[in-house]
Amino acid sequence: MLHALIGKLFNFNLVLYIPIFFFLLNFIISIKILQLFGLNFQKSIYLSLYIHFLTPIFLSSLDYSEVTLTNTFLLLTLFYYEKQKRNKVDINLFQNLLCGLLIAVTFQLRPEVTISVIILFFVGFLFNFKQFSSLRMYVSIGFFFLIFTIGACYLNYTIYHHPLGMRGLNTIQDSQILMLNQYIQNWISDIWGSDFKIGIIKAYPILFFLALFGIFRSGITKTYNHYLISGITFLLLLPILSPYRAGVDIMGLRYYESGVYLLSFGSLAIIFKDLNITSRISKIYLVVLILFVLVSSYFGYKSNLRAIKHWAGAAKVSNEFSERITQLNPEIIIHRGLSTTYLMGVSYLKVPQIVIYSQKDWDDVEKTLVNRKLKRVLFLYWEGNHLVNDEFPSKIWKSAFDINFNLQTNRFWMRKEVSLIHFKGLLLEQEL
Repeated sequence: MLHALIGKLFNFNLVLYIPIFFFLLNFIISIKILQLFGLNFQKSIYLSLYIHFLTPIFLSSLDYSEVTLTNTFLLLTLFYYEKQKRNKVDINLFQNLLCGLLIAVTFQLRPEVTISVIILFFVGFLFNFKQFSSLRMYVSIGFFFLIFTIGACYLNYTIYHHPLGMRGLNTIQDSQILMLNQYIQNWISDIWGSDFKIGIIKAYPILFFLALFGIFRSGITKTYNHYLISGITFLLLLPILSPYRAGVDIMGLRYYESGVYLLSFGSLAIIFKDLNITSRISKIYLVVLILFVLVSSYFGYKSNLRAIKHWAGAAKVSNEFSERITQLNPEIIIHRGLSTTYLMGVSYLKVPQIVIYSQKDWDDVEKTLVNRKLKRVLFLYWEGNHLVNDEFPSKIWKSAFDINFNLQTNRFWMRKEVSLIHFKGLLLEQEL
């Protein structure tokens, strides 16, 4: 809806800058949150820069997805949550209402972000179990979240005929067909890496060191932070809690962004708040910390540079594809399975597109093409289908992506073989 509004009122090209806008907004909100933790303005700026440009949070900045927008809702939730926590006497119903609304929106956009908030609130509740004001705050936020989620579920049901909407339904289906060994494989792949994914420890070891230094300093200062605990818990549990692992190589780590925020806020607040470097031990501790940060920053820089190369390469291929579609000028595009759909981009707005999974699907579609008097049809397929099937549940891969039938037409069509980047195609033309 946001894309459509901007596209109608201004210029459609502006929608490409929406993720960047929210990424920069998240940078500003993070500064405000770090200040709430007691860090001064200058420290907060430096630390926010570090969080956004040398951790996995950078991965969604140019990704043209809803991730940065969802992160904005998450950060606003944390901001109002922290402000409310500091109010020991009165409950600010408006702030709690905002928190409930923001969490409900994140649940509709990306359920795994809501998981991070639930973990944070649960750990925070355990930390403040004896404080009645904290209990009332959590109950109040939960109540408003429930009300807004019920409303959203009603809208989902009227549109998608399922209370959790399209994304929620897909998540449930994915989790139902995953086997135990796939969950274990996901965990190893995301945490340590695999043939098709780099792994968060190898790509961003700074998160590992932040967790260690945060725990170490907590033990010294006896100051515990439920953000640190929640962040570590989320990073370790996400590959199991979120069954669908779309995104190969470095890009699959976008799913961790909400947990990275929690871990970063918690560990940095513990490490840098009231840091006294007058003693010899503190100076040694600071030197060791700086060395680890510098070494880890190099890996973060290389990982984000790797992501930029992925984006640049994908943009180039997508532009080549779009130009080729313009040259061929089809009236409709038909995909053999879903494997060819990932580079369609702006062509979705220019040419109607459907997917078929069998010869029988084509037989049904062909009748409609004739009835609609469509003369120029582009049939797309990927010979060999080089998508990484490890990132898909096996049942979905076989039913939606691993489709390899040879097209047989029932009417006379002039057939011309064409190439579109690494896809193959048949340009079908018929005199009606």
